[in-house]
This record gives sequence, structure tokens and C-alpha cells, in this order.
Amino acid sequence: TIGIFDEAKLKLMSKKANDLLLKFLSAFLDDVNSDNLLYDTNFGGIITRNGLLNSQADFGNGWYNDHHFHYGYVLYASAIMAKLNSTFIQDYGLHVDSLLNDVAHSRNQDSTNDVEGSFFPFVRHKSWFDGHSFASGLFPFADGKSQESSSEAVNCYYGAYLWRLAQSENDASKFALEGVNFMKLLLAMEIRSTKTYWHMVPPKDAKGMGAVHAMPTYNPSFEQSLMVGNLGMMDVTIATWFGTESLYVHMINFLPVTGITKELFDADYVELEFEKVLDPIYDTVQMAWKGYVIADKAILDASSAWNDAKQVRSYELDSALSQSQLYYWISTMDGFVAPSSSQMTPSEDNPESNHSGTSCVSNPACANLGIAGECCPTADNIMLGCCNHPSSPQAHEDSSASSCESNDSCAGMGLLGKCCPTADGTMLGCCNR
Repeated sequence: TIGIFDEAKLKLMSKKANDLLLKFLSAFLDDVNSDNLLYDTNFGGIITRNGLLNSQADFGNGWYNDHHFHYGYVLYASAIMAKLNSTFIQDYGLHVDSLLNDVAHSRNQDSTNDVEGSFFPFVRHKSWFDGHSFASGLFPFADGKSQESSSEAVNCYYGAYLWRLAQSENDASKFALEGVNFMKLLLAMEIRSTKTYWHMVPPKDAKGMGAVHAMPTYNPSFEQSLMVGNLGMMDVTIATWFGTESLYVHMINFLPVTGITKELFDADYVELEFEKVLDPIYDTVQMAWKGYVIADKAILDASSAWNDAKQVRSYELDSALSQSQLYYWISTMDGFVAPSSSQMTPSEDNPESNHSGTSCVSNPACANLGIAGECCPTADNIMLGCCNHPSSPQAHEDSSASSCESNDSCAGMGLLGKCCPTADGTMLGCCNR
């Protein structure tokens, strides 16, 4: 849909997106919510107040469960903000460093003390023998520690690498360079271990460099699923904590979609994955997972994935993905051919453009952006993010449901006014889905 905006409008939208990211990221780092971040002197880490009071709260955060999964998203977002905002590192560098040290501390290698002050153990979740991380924190299990979402572990160290890289742009010291290289090491180890222990490619199907990771680790019948669901110290399963469907197993180890995803998933592996697992269920995948499956498909066939992406709606996808992000991801694939502007631009001559609420002018947030023609959906059946979504269930609810106060997470962050969506049509991540 880029063709419907001029450069000035794109800059305005970009600024709004940047401001929104800063707003929520700074709110989290400034602790302007009831579930504060605390420093735990016993185990040397950053935990939530709710996690301290209840071991099951915040996915077991108080017991150090999934820290690298969750803080990895903050590290990634902070690295982006550091590139967009020249003062972000100065304003929030210490805050972000505390979260990084919780999951990827590069000093204190014997994890006994820290001469520089606050204690953090050495790379909390990483097993240096296995090469990958374990997610289960302090919770005891019969099979020892375990980890489910290998891709979220990769995302953590990718975020840590990007954050250290952003910091190094204004710091050419040896210490800064060592910090960048150490995060690259953690990232490389996690990727290689994921390809070795999670991506199960039978040796007969391994191609090129994929053969390096295709050791006979598991028996042939187990390998038929191609993806490990949960890897424990003493066992391995092809199930997840929330279900046994192969879709869940494959996609929980695919998300989130970022630049590092292309390094984690080789085309040869994805080709085999689609042939044996995803193609047979592709047309019936529920919308919450559909965006990830389309993103995976883009590695093989970007043009086909682009056409499939036209059929999704951001408000129906998992909250960690949007239609615009999906379009961007697909456009970065090798061999992608961009649609012509005529294919992407709504027809301003279409006589139907002012009927049935589909026109841009009938949707205030779209009209405020200066968009003309059809928006909701466009001529290509794309529902823009600024639409009122008149056909969705939300449109028939009382308007008070859109207020920040009516959505617990938004209220907990101290937000006021309209959040779900905001006045400009943005559905915030804190909204009740």
C-alpha cells in the first residue's frame, strides 16, 4: 500500500510510529506501572513485583523462567529506538543494560561475585556444554531444565547484539568492541544449537551446509516431525506446553519475525518443512498463526506469500506481528518482485469508493492521513490499520471498551483516553484481545 502515500505522509507516519514506540518503551523502563521491575539480591537479577509475590505470575518471572524470551523483546526494541532517537542511550542506557545483564552478563564468569557492584550471574540461561539456553529458571522438573521456543532464545541474543552494536557507535573502546563480539558469540551458539537440536533434518535429506547440523541425534521415526517442541536435559518432545499440534510446534519455534529469522531458517529446511508439515494444513491455519506461516513461506516463494498476506488482517494476527510487518519481511526476500503501483494503489475513480464505509473519507483515521479512494478494504482487499473495522465484533461493543481504563494492562500502565484503538486507529499491545 506504499503507493497511496506521498513522502511527507510516510515521514509523518514514521514519526508517529517512532513516538509510539518511545512512549511505551520509556513507560516500561521508567516503571510507570503497578508491576514494577525489582532487583533481586538473592539470585542477582531483575524480576517483576508480581513475580516476586507469586511464582506463577508473569510466566514465572520471579523464579527466572523465560527471562531471555521476554527481555529479548525489550532489548530488540531498545536497539531500534537507539537508532531512531539520538538521546535514548543517554536517557535509558543504564535501564536497558540492567535487563541485558540479567540474561547476557559477560563478566563474573564463575557467577560468584561482581567487583563492579550489583551481582549478575554469567549469561544466566546459557548452557556452555550444550551450546543453547534453557528457559525454566528455578522451577524443578524431573527431566531437568528445558526450553521450548528456540527462536525466542535466538531473538534475545540478537537483541543483545543489536543493543551493544548501537552503543558501540559512539564508543570505540576495546571494552565496547568486546561487548559486541561477545553477544555475536552467544547469538552464533544459539543459532547453531537450534539447527542441531531443534531443526531435525534426516541425514538423507540434508543439503549443503545443512549436513553440518544433520547428525543422527534422534531416531528416524522421531525425526519425521522435523521440529522439536520442548528440549529437556533428560528428554525431548514434539509437543509444546500449550498443545501438541504440529503447527504449534513449528511456529512457536519460528516467531518472532526479525532480520535474524533468515539466518535461523535455511531455505532447504523450510522447503522440507512445507512439503511434509505445513503445506497439508496451510489453507486451514487459524488467523492468529497465519501470519507466521506466510512469513515462513516467503523464504521459499516471496511473491506467492505477498498475495497470501493480502488476505490477513492485523487485528486478527498474533500481537507480535502485523500485516505491514509481514509485507516488509516479504519484500526483503531474495527474488521478490514488487507489485506495480497500480496494483498497490486504491482506485480513486472507483464509483464504489464512497459506499458502505469502505472509502478512506468514511474512516476518520484514514482521512486524517490524507488517504483517498478505498481504504477499508482497498481495491486489493487490504484492510488498512486506520480502518474503523465496521465488520469486526469490536465495532458493535459499547464505545467505552476502547478506553484505556477498560483494558487492564493499559490502565496498569497509567494510560488515559482511548487505547483500543487510539484516536488514530492504532490498537495498542496492552489491549484486551
